[in-house]
Amino acid sequence: MTSDHKNVTSNGSKRGPLASSTGKGRILQWLAVIGAFIVCVAALTREPARDMPVQADLDGRISNREIRSMFYFEAEDLHRTQEAREQEAAQVPDYYRIDSVAVSHKLQLLENRIAQLQAERETVAKSIFEALRASAPDLTTDAVAAKAVSAYATTLKEDPEWESFPESDLLALWLTPDSQSLPTRVFTSSDDVTSGVDENNSEGVVLTETRFATEPPDALTFIKSDVMGEIAAEALEYVLVKGIRPETIPANYGTRRIVIMRDRVLADLSLTTETALGDVATVAAAREELSARLTETAQRAARDMAATDRWARMHDAAFALTRPLVTVSLEEDTVYTAGARARAYESVDPVMKEIEAGEIIQDRGRRWTRQSRSDAETYMNILAYEERPLRRTFNTMLAHIILVFLVFLGIYKRMHFRQTNTQASPTAAFNLALLLLCCILVIGRIISYFEPTGYLLPVAVAGILYAILVGPQRAALFGALAAALVSAQYQYNWRLLLVAGAMTIAGAFTVYRVRKRSDMTAAALVATLVGMLAACAAILATDTMFGELFFRRIFLITLNGALCLLAVPGLLPWVEKLFGVTTDMQLLEYSDLNNDLLRKLAITAPATYAHSLLLGQIAEDAAEAIGANGLLARVSAYYHDIGKCKNPESFAENQTGKKNIHDSLKPIDSARMIRQHVVEGAREAQEHKLPQPIIDGILEHHGTCKISFFYEQAQEQNPEEDIPETEYRYPGPKPQRPETAILMICDASESGARSLENPTLEDLRKFVGKIIRARSDDDQFEDCNLTLRQLTQIRDVVARGLVNAMHTRIAYPQKNNASKGGESKS
Repeated sequence: MTSDHKNVTSNGSKRGPLASSTGKGRILQWLAVIGAFIVCVAALTREPARDMPVQADLDGRISNREIRSMFYFEAEDLHRTQEAREQEAAQVPDYYRIDSVAVSHKLQLLENRIAQLQAERETVAKSIFEALRASAPDLTTDAVAAKAVSAYATTLKEDPEWESFPESDLLALWLTPDSQSLPTRVFTSSDDVTSGVDENNSEGVVLTETRFATEPPDALTFIKSDVMGEIAAEALEYVLVKGIRPETIPANYGTRRIVIMRDRVLADLSLTTETALGDVATVAAAREELSARLTETAQRAARDMAATDRWARMHDAAFALTRPLVTVSLEEDTVYTAGARARAYESVDPVMKEIEAGEIIQDRGRRWTRQSRSDAETYMNILAYEERPLRRTFNTMLAHIILVFLVFLGIYKRMHFRQTNTQASPTAAFNLALLLLCCILVIGRIISYFEPTGYLLPVAVAGILYAILVGPQRAALFGALAAALVSAQYQYNWRLLLVAGAMTIAGAFTVYRVRKRSDMTAAALVATLVGMLAACAAILATDTMFGELFFRRIFLITLNGALCLLAVPGLLPWVEKLFGVTTDMQLLEYSDLNNDLLRKLAITAPATYAHSLLLGQIAEDAAEAIGANGLLARVSAYYHDIGKCKNPESFAENQTGKKNIHDSLKPIDSARMIRQHVVEGAREAQEHKLPQPIIDGILEHHGTCKISFFYEQAQEQNPEEDIPETEYRYPGPKPQRPETAILMICDASESGARSLENPTLEDLRKFVGKIIRARSDDDQFEDCNLTLRQLTQIRDVVARGLVNAMHTRIAYPQKNNASKGGESKS
C-alpha cells in the first residue's frame, strides 16, 4: 500500500468530529458520555422546594398569600366526586322488608282457627255416633255422618265466637272425619234379638235396634282435615312472605326498583328479590295467587290420598279459612336504604383532576373555596414528604442516576445490536442520541419555568432527526426512552409520556426515507395528529372531552408540531455535518450532473463519464432489488472513476485509436498507473468535500482485486522471478456495504461485457455470474453481508441492465463507403 493511499484513508476520512471512537477519540468519547450523563441527571432533578405554605396560610376566609404548584400532581375534584357519588347512591334501590311480625300474627291466627276446629272433633264424633245409632238402613254411613256434621256446623255458626269462620257448608268440610274411620252399623230385628243382621242383608226384616260392629266404636280420624290445615298454612305463608303491598301507591312509584328482604328462604323465594314496586302483588292479587297455589297443592294432596274427586272441596275449604288472613306484609326499611346508599356513596373513588406545575392553586386576596382549600391541603401533604429537602433531593438524584444509566445502557446496546448498513456508525449513532437527549432535557427544564405541562417540548424533533440519520427502528426505541425521561422531568406525568412517545415514534416511522423536503413536513404533521389522538385518549380515560384542559393541550400540541416543521429542516444540515452522517437529502444534492467534478469528468474523460452514468442506473436498480440504498449506489457510481481525470488516456475506454501508452511501460508501472486512479479519485473527492460514503465507494469499488492482465504479463516477462502479488492489487479496502459491492460487480461486468459480440440475456447472466464467483472466490464480499440469494438477484438485475444498454440498431446502406461496419452500439 502506498503512502498516498495511507494518507487518503486515514487523514482524509470525512467522519464528523463526534463520530470517532479510536485512539484519543476513546478518551473524548468517555468524557462526552460522562458529560452527557451529568447534564441529563441535572436537568431531571428538581431543586428543593422553598417558601412552602404552612397550615396557618389556610386559616381564615381570605388567602393572605399566593400558593402556586411547583410540580404536577393530582387532587380530588370535589364537585365531580360528589356528582359521581350521588349518582351511584341514586342507583341504589329502595329496600323493603317483609313484616315478620304481621306474617307470624296471621299464621298464628290460622293455627288458632285450625286448633279451634280440632277442638270440636270430639263433640262432632259424638254427634255422628248418635246419628248413626238413630239412622235407618236406607241411608249410607257417609250420608248420615255428613248430615250430622252439617247440622253441627250450622249450630256453631249461630255462636258469635264462630262468626268469622267460613259458612256452615265450608265449615262442615273441616269437621268431616275420614270416611274410612266411620263405624260399621249392625241392625237387630224384633223376632230374634240375639241374632244380628247386617245392614246390607236386612231386606224384609223388621228392625228394632241399631248397634256398631265393635263396641265401643273406634275413634274417628280427620287426616284430610289435617292435610287441609297444612296446605292452608303453607299457601298463606308463601303469599305473605313473597310480599303484599298496599292497594294504592303514588303514581311515580310504580316503576321504582326495590329490593325485598326476607328472614327466611321459602320454596322459590330467596332472601332478597329485586323488582319494581308496581309488580308487587296487592291484597286482591295476593288472594288470587293464594287460590292458585291452594289449587295446585290440593290437587297434589288429593292424588297422594287417592281422592282425586275431593281436591276442589279441599281447595274451597282451605281458601275460605285463609282468605280473610291475606293482608299487607311489605314495609319500607328506610334505615337500611339509607345505609346502603351511604355505602354506595363511599365506595366511589374520588374523581381526580390535574394540577400542572406552575398552576395557581389559590390567589392572594381571594376567598378560599372548598375546592381550593382541598387542593392546597393535598399539595401540602405532598410537600410534607420534603421536610428534609436535601435528603429528598439526594434520593431523587439517585433515582434519576439509575434511570439515566438504564436509558444510556439501552441505547448503547441497541446501537451495537445486529448493526445493519446504515450511514451512521454505532459510535456516531450513540453520540447523536446522547446529544439529542441532553438538548431535549435542557430545553425541557427551561420550558418548564414558562410552560409547566411539557406538551410544548418538541421531543418529536429529536425522534425525526434520529430516524433520518440512523433509521426508524433505532429511532423508535430512542423516542420511547426520551419520552420516559421527559415524563420523569415533569413529575412522572404518564399522559406526557403517552403523548411524547406517540409523537416521536409516529414521526420516526413516517420519515424512514427522505428524498424531498415535503417528507419531513409530512412526518411533522403525522406526529402532530398522532399526538392529538394520544392526548384525546388520555383525557377520555380520566376527564371529559371538550373542556378547558382538552383545548389547552390540543393548542400546545399544535404549537409543538409547528416547532417540528421549522426545527427539523433547519437542524438537519448541521447535525449531518457534526456527525459526518450522509442522508438521502445530501446524496440528492451530489446527484446533480452539473456538479464541478462530474463536469470535469465529462470533459476530460467522456467515455468514463458515459460509463459512470450507465453504471449508476444499473447499480441503483440492483440495490433496490435487494433492499439496499439505491440512491447511494447511483451517486457512488457517478463518482467512482473521477480519479481517471488526471490521466484519462491510461484507460482503454478513453483511447480513441491512439497508441496504447502501456505498450512502452513495464507491467509494474502500468499496474501502479491503473490503481492510482483509486487514490486520485479519493483525493479529489476529499478536496471537494464529498460525503464519506461516496469516498468509500471510490476506494472500495475495486476492493483488493488483482490487476490480472499486468500481473500475468510480468510473470511472462520474468518467468524466473517471484512476482509479489500485492504490487498488482488495488489498495482497497474490500467493500464494506452492499452498495459498494454492487458497484464492484456492475463495474467489472459492464467493462467485460464490451468484449462480447451480440450477447443474449442468458449470455450476460452467465457472464455476470462468472464475475460474481470470481470476486467471491477472492473474498471480496466477506465484509458486506451479502447473501447468496442477494447475489443471484444482483446478477439478474445487472444482466437485464446490460442487455438494455447494449441493444443494437439496424445499419442502413450508405450511398458512399465512408461508413464501415453494419451496426453500431448505442
